[in-house]
Amino acid sequence: MPQSKKASMAAPDRISALPDAVLQHVLTFLQAKEAAQSCMLARRWLHLWKSLPVLRVTGGHVQESREFMEHLLILRDRTPLDACILTFHRASYDDMRYVMLWIRYALLCQVRVLNVALSRAIFWQLSSAHLVSHNLTELNLDHVCVGDNFLDFSNCPSLEELRMTECFIHSDWISSPSLISLSIVDCYLSEETRIGISAPGLISLQIISFVGAIPLLEDMPGLVTAAVTFGDGCGDSSVRLAEREMVCDDTSCECCHGNNYCGVACCECCYGLSDASNAGCVLLNGLSAATNLKLVAESEVFIIRKDLRQCPTFSNLKTLFLNGWCVAADQHALICILQHSPVLENLTLQLSKTPEGSYAMKTTYNLLEQPFASENFKKVLVICPYVDQRVHNIVKSLSTYGIPPRKIYIKTDKEII
Repeated sequence: MPQSKKASMAAPDRISALPDAVLQHVLTFLQAKEAAQSCMLARRWLHLWKSLPVLRVTGGHVQESREFMEHLLILRDRTPLDACILTFHRASYDDMRYVMLWIRYALLCQVRVLNVALSRAIFWQLSSAHLVSHNLTELNLDHVCVGDNFLDFSNCPSLEELRMTECFIHSDWISSPSLISLSIVDCYLSEETRIGISAPGLISLQIISFVGAIPLLEDMPGLVTAAVTFGDGCGDSSVRLAEREMVCDDTSCECCHGNNYCGVACCECCYGLSDASNAGCVLLNGLSAATNLKLVAESEVFIIRKDLRQCPTFSNLKTLFLNGWCVAADQHALICILQHSPVLENLTLQLSKTPEGSYAMKTTYNLLEQPFASENFKKVLVICPYVDQRVHNIVKSLSTYGIPPRKIYIKTDKEII
């Protein structure tokens, strides 16, 4: 048979025969420009890209996408978007208005998941205008600068997940009645004002290695899992407060060096800032409903020390992870938390190789007279490089307050004792 006849008898285009929904699902994995170029394949593909449920514009300079996006906004059908992903590695400040235009377009298309990750060379200032969307359920921000109104999500009643990574947060409040998951990782907060977090429906909270003042947490009665990690950049750490001369040198000051606090909300010695919004706990009260809690600090954290003087009851807490900050100088911080955790089941203590000398300041906490006695308590796991005097002191203190040695396990680099 001649070669030309064989070609004419080639197999039919089975891919083009697939339903529109299947073809569009495949196209959602492509960049928006690549998906639009599929219109050149055949007449069957001519309009498929116009109603894709995912808009993906990533990589390169914003200027390289401006002309294409201009045409896309005109030609694309106004069908709802499941997700919009905007990621750029290079940009100028002038490009911000275009990105905001694309964000507004996505919101008009009832986008459910919005990801914005911008250039690491500069921090982009997102518009301070309120976000308004009844459909947005998830917002992910990476390396952007956000102002006051942008983090007021009262006009986003369906928003459930908010993740911010390496962002500059210039705001007094993060507010959302519907939020159930909040993640703030490696972000920059103000050291001059304390940001408040009002999210009464929150179930999961993650605040990791931030720079700036510890946020003021309002009540979160439904909180299940919380992880808060304080690095050296924490504005309430003893290191940062000393650098900024926020802890006074007056050794007779009961707020800084004594066993009492004045209870006045504007006391800089008690709260490190002049604008603390109440005289109660800044951090721990908001975490008190958690079932699983992780509190890790690289150096002594001023606000935790203050909060523990009026320690709330962790009425639901079953799993607790702490590091060396709670057993430095003495074990009173640890014992205080345990005495206020009536249903605790598992405790993990992770000690560093070098004793935490920077936690040397002793404080009188809200200790109770009765021993720690959770009927459901199962075990303490102490993770350490080797068994030293710190470990012996921990075992002695826990035994004194009602935890028998048989429930205390020590895991070194080599074995579990």
